[in-house]
Amino acid sequence: MALEGPGSAKAWDRPRWLALGALIAAFLIVCATAYLAPILALFGQRDPSRPGAPVASPATTPPPLDATHRVNVLLLGSDNDQKVQADAVLTQTMIVASIDPGHHQLVLLSIPRDLWVDVPGHGSEKIDAAYRQGGAALARATVEARLRIPIHYYAWVGLGGLVAVIDRMGGVDVDVLHPVLDDTYPDDLRGSGYGYTRVFIPAGPQHLDGDHALQYVRSRHGDLLSDFGRSARQQQVLLALQRRVSGMDLLAEAPALARDMNGHVKTDLDPLRAAQLALYVRALGLKDIQQVYLLPPLVADALSADGQQILVPDWPLIGQRMRQLFGNDLLG
Repeated sequence: MALEGPGSAKAWDRPRWLALGALIAAFLIVCATAYLAPILALFGQRDPSRPGAPVASPATTPPPLDATHRVNVLLLGSDNDQKVQADAVLTQTMIVASIDPGHHQLVLLSIPRDLWVDVPGHGSEKIDAAYRQGGAALARATVEARLRIPIHYYAWVGLGGLVAVIDRMGGVDVDVLHPVLDDTYPDDLRGSGYGYTRVFIPAGPQHLDGDHALQYVRSRHGDLLSDFGRSARQQQVLLALQRRVSGMDLLAEAPALARDMNGHVKTDLDPLRAAQLALYVRALGLKDIQQVYLLPPLVADALSADGQQILVPDWPLIGQRMRQLFGNDLLG
C-alpha cells in the first residue's frame, strides 16, 4: 500500500508506516461498504438519500464488476448532529474508493472537507457543505463536476454507527504515534449536542473501544499535520478494523451488526453488487491498496471572503494527478 501526495512534507515521510495502518471517518465507511452493506441490505437498511433530496443518477452507467471495469464508490461520513435538522449535516469525510479489478487494486482518494469548490447550484463553498445542501445527489454531482471522477455508488455512515460496530467487534488495537490532546472535542453524541469535552489518548500501543476510536480518528486539534494528520489516523484505524472484520464470522454476527447500524447507514448499493464488492475487497492485501491525499502543492491554505479557513485547489495539478490515477476512466 502506498501513501501519495506530491510535495509532501518530511513530516509525512517519517510516519509513512502510519498510512499503512481515511466515514469518520473513512475506515468505518470503507468497511461498511466492503463488508456490512450486504448484511444491511438484507435487513432493510438501504436509504437512497435524505428526505426531499433524490439521489442523482451517476454520470455513467455502473459497469459490471469484472476484470476490465473500474467501480467508484463515494464514501461519506458525518456526525448525527443534534444541533441541526436530521440529515442536514456536513460530511466530515469524503473518500472515493475506486476498485480496479484489472490491476487488482483499490485506490482510496481522500478529499479534504475544506476544499473550496463550486457546488452546483450553490456557488463557491467548502465541499463538505454539498451533502448538507442536497444530500448524496449533490455530493456525487460535486465530485463528478470538479474531479471528473464518475461516481457509480455512494455509502454514508454516521458516527453513532462507528462506535457501535467497533464495540461489537471488541475494540481495535493501534499504535498511537504521538499523543492526542484536544480540549475542544465536540460533545455532540449525547445530551443536547452542544458543548465540548477533553480528549487525551497517550502514545504507544492502545486498545480502543468505540468511543475512544472515534475520538482518535475525529479530533482535529493539536495535530501538527492538521486535518491531513487526522486522515492518517483514520487510515491507521481502517486497517485495524479491517483485521478485526476479516477474522469475524459475519453470517453469525449479521443480526447484531444490522441492529447496531440501524439508522446509521445509507447506500444505493444493491445487495448483489454489494456482495460482489465485499468478496473482491476482502481478497485484497495491503500491497493492493493505494491511499492518496490532496496535499500541497495540490491545495493551499487560504481564507475565504467571509473569513473561513479553506483549501484552495490547484485544478491543473489536481487534473494531472487524477489522470495518473484514473487514466481514461475520467469523465470527459
